[in-house]
Amino acid sequence: MTNLLTTQLLAQQAAHTTMANPPAELVPTSLADAYAIQNEIVAAIGPAGAWKVTPMPADGEPNCSPILARNVHPDGATLRSATLPGLSIEVEVAVTIGQALPGKAGGYAPDDVKAAVASLHVVLEVLGSRFHERTAAPRLAGMADLMNNGAVITGPAVAATDWPEFGQQALSLSFDGVEQQTTAAGETTENILAALTWLANHAAGRGLPLKAGDVVITGARLGPIPFARGTVVAEAPGLGKVSATFV
Repeated sequence: MTNLLTTQLLAQQAAHTTMANPPAELVPTSLADAYAIQNEIVAAIGPAGAWKVTPMPADGEPNCSPILARNVHPDGATLRSATLPGLSIEVEVAVTIGQALPGKAGGYAPDDVKAAVASLHVVLEVLGSRFHERTAAPRLAGMADLMNNGAVITGPAVAATDWPEFGQQALSLSFDGVEQQTTAAGETTENILAALTWLANHAAGRGLPLKAGDVVITGARLGPIPFARGTVVAEAPGLGKVSATFV
């Protein structure tokens, strides 16, 4: 039976609207419950065309969510702000999977996952919560809400033949030609690969294995910064630049 919170989140997705924080009895009580709601959303309006995964923590596991295929866009995309209530912009590093990872006895190792990656990218993630106030919603409700993903815009593909040290990756973010944020550091390549390896095993175990063509975004390096209308550009030396226009 579909979770009642799933039904409510799907209604907001369809109407491009937001709702008040759910009553306590509808908030997932565990990460497993939140992931189950994610799966129900993908089953209803999927398929998934991407994933988001947080960096590998010193202890424990990352968090993750599938991203709907319909919300993955190419560089230069034009999106309607009205369909993304409360939108904010993040800049991230991403990979595209070149070989499916359906699951492996004993689990995938980092070398397996690295060999399956076809390309590297700079990407924009658009946060677009189904709740009135994204930051005020209960954490596990936000997790159930596909970790507040509204869209992903993928920059040009850079062949994954020689991975750079992402811990020293410079990035900049501009709105309508005005620079908003920059950084010269972030999570390391080793950390990203560890998180990707965890995700490959986790996703296969959930029945939503990583497929060839799936994009995986690896955590915000700039943002989130609220935005309304205009053109957003992110640049990353060695990875190129990515842009999107919101109307």
